[in-house]
Amino acid sequence: MYSRLIAWLKILLPLGALALLSTIFLYSRGPDPIATIPLLTGGADPTLTEQIGGPFYAGTTENGQGLTLAARQARFSNPESSGMIADDLRAIIDVRDGNRIVIDATLGQMEEGDRLLLRDGVTLESSSGYTVRTEGLDAEIDRVAIESTSNVEADGPGLTLSAGKLRVEEDETTQDIQLLFTDGVKLIYIPQQDGAE
Repeated sequence: MYSRLIAWLKILLPLGALALLSTIFLYSRGPDPIATIPLLTGGADPTLTEQIGGPFYAGTTENGQGLTLAARQARFSNPESSGMIADDLRAIIDVRDGNRIVIDATLGQMEEGDRLLLRDGVTLESSSGYTVRTEGLDAEIDRVAIESTSNVEADGPGLTLSAGKLRVEEDETTQDIQLLFTDGVKLIYIPQQDGAE
């Protein structure tokens, strides 16, 4: 009796194992690839509305000046355009002679054609100690060409200045960076005293 039971178990147990394996393969198929394609509601592309956290760009201008761009977040300006809008944008220009220009803007918009529009309050600081404040700047990314869209106020070692317009550009001969103030410039010069504490 015992030997007969063992003989039946030797047949039934392997058959049961095969049955279990077959059910595993039958019911563990992967999801239907067609069913997993996300559906767009209203024809909108979700990649055009999502936020991009901490975008960063580093490169050089045509003449070799270093340029970096960073922001808190960015998003596409509209579905029909490849332009981007960035919040709390910072642009840094590392000049070949060792000087640096740092530009901070509340809002930055990158347009087609390598144009960067800085708006809603812009501050420009140079490593030589000068600070310029204005409401907006228009800049080129492939070269150093920056122009204010409104009046500017500036201060630095020994002077304060106001002007209707500011332009930052490269000298064609020396390729040095120049800050040019025009349109009703008012300058107050404060002589520096040697040895003053």
